Amino acid sequence: MLNSRNTFLTANDMRKKNRTLFYVFSGILILQACSPSAPRFSPNPYASWSAEDPGLQKQSLSIPLPERWNERAYPLDEIHQKTLTSINAIDGFKDVPEKSSQEEEFKKLLSEVRATLPDAVNRQFDEFVYGIYFVRKLGSTGLTGIIRDGKKPIGGIIFLDTDFLNRKANDWASFKENTVFQEDANNTLHLRIEEEDKDTISAALSFILLHEFGHILAVLGNHAPDYSLKERDFRSFPFFQGIWIGENESEFDSGFFQERKTIRFYGDKKIRLAPEGLNLYRKLKNTPFVTLYSSTNADDTFADSYVSYVHVILQKKPYEIYLLSQGKKKQIFKNGITEENGRRPREFFDKIFKVLP
Repeated sequence: MLNSRNTFLTANDMRKKNRTLFYVFSGILILQACSPSAPRFSPNPYASWSAEDPGLQKQSLSIPLPERWNERAYPLDEIHQKTLTSINAIDGFKDVPEKSSQEEEFKKLLSEVRATLPDAVNRQFDEFVYGIYFVRKLGSTGLTGIIRDGKKPIGGIIFLDTDFLNRKANDWASFKENTVFQEDANNTLHLRIEEEDKDTISAALSFILLHEFGHILAVLGNHAPDYSLKERDFRSFPFFQGIWIGENESEFDSGFFQERKTIRFYGDKKIRLAPEGLNLYRKLKNTPFVTLYSSTNADDTFADSYVSYVHVILQKKPYEIYLLSQGKKKQIFKNGITEENGRRPREFFDKIFKVLP
């Protein structure tokens, strides 16, 4: 028979054990309280649309595609009109997008755009741009959808609102940037993204297409979480680490650049350009966001980094922001892709373009 001391706990032993368990349990609670809580992601309202909309399936297009991307501009058909109506409903827009009367005019400009793009970029477009649609009442300059074969992403289509495309490049970029800020009789912003002799409508179209293609490349290259996911966690993707948690949750939101959350392009809530807006640009210089627009959400960080890399690094074009104030002109910002804080996106796209034929 075993000794009872080895078989049963005495009352004193029990008190000691309970005390030990109390300390262990208390320690666990303290660690849980001190450790960061699991991030809460904004639910993705476009998940079902991206995964299931008939206009985003391969069979909605005429396959095989023309050889060159600039030959893949199509009139808005019923199935893709419903695709746009569906996403407008998600966004709370009552407008029903429709075919643009300027469709043929802008289709001709696509050949001009192709002629100005680097060969490596045209090859990317040829591989992944499955269609371009010129429309009206879209609600924004452009919108991108991922084409799927079943559930598998295979390409993308781009919708462009011609009501936003009737400006030359510098005028279009200036108009867009100023939508963030309240009208000010004494202060306004001027963007220079083209040399004066190359400042054309097709140059603006080129910049817009490059941005929209960045959204396609993000998913097709597996550089960002798929748009069909109900919750999109960006933390495991190298491009976004240390910058974005979810699509709208940034690592900067509770620290140095928490003003980021106040930025709304084309929105109703606008910021005073002076002094709040000027302070935004001062802080922006010390972040990995290469443009103000790239700071608004994770997807646009990637897309605007892509267009900035092609535009500034590959094409060697300008991207400068000037404050026009009482007859004086002062540069307040230039695209961050060439700066030290833009090293990560610059080196990221260096690697992508290095392996291209």
